[in-house]
Amino acid sequence: MRDATPTHLAARCHGRAALFMLVLLAGNARAVGWGGTFGFGSDNIYHGLSLTADRPAWLADLHYGIGTGWLVGIGASAERPAGQSAAARITAYLDRRWQLDESWAAKVGAVHYASPWNRYSDTLRYNELNAAIGFRGRVRVSFAVSPDYPGTYIGNRARSGVAAWTDLTFQQPLVGRLGLDVGFGYADLERTGWHNHRYGNAGLHYGVGDVYVYLARIWTDPIQEPYPASAQPHARWVTSLIWSFDAP
Repeated sequence: MRDATPTHLAARCHGRAALFMLVLLAGNARAVGWGGTFGFGSDNIYHGLSLTADRPAWLADLHYGIGTGWLVGIGASAERPAGQSAAARITAYLDRRWQLDESWAAKVGAVHYASPWNRYSDTLRYNELNAAIGFRGRVRVSFAVSPDYPGTYIGNRARSGVAAWTDLTFQQPLVGRLGLDVGFGYADLERTGWHNHRYGNAGLHYGVGDVYVYLARIWTDPIQEPYPASAQPHARWVTSLIWSFDAP
């Protein structure tokens, strides 16, 4: 299923519609065969929060389409935990997609996240189930839930609990390959010890061949305990460059 909002490092507000992470989970891919994505950007925003302490970030993804409905893949993106050196978050995912008719498409998926280079890596592994429905590649509503999302720390252990995210994204072509991207989301994190928050983005994208450039303004609600320990809230501009490919 084509994302209603093109994927970009740090400006997708639907989490997996996480902003940056969803290119790894719900980006464009051929129905059968290998494909992938590489990108660089000014930040790695995940559900409205920076995973790289407001610093530049990268992403990489490799996936394989099976038949017309299944997609399996593995990806990685930059991560910079508070008080630690730059590292990477790894994702492994499986999607089942349906083209319902000429206008509507839907998907369900499962994702496993891990941060093996984090000093608290054993507490930062978690899972996610997600679902989305899209209309003509322009409007997308998505929902994700994690039964074991890591939350606030108690000593050197992270408290985990159920977390959920809801996102609405919109894409409008303007002129040629120039388009408008708008997204809104809500994170329900209170069971993990974090605060619930809203987030959003508005910006433009432009495509040249298989490469897209994105510029977006990101906004996040006031948060007392952000991850990592960067100041929140703050609205900021982010840019990214994404290249997607399909193997011949």
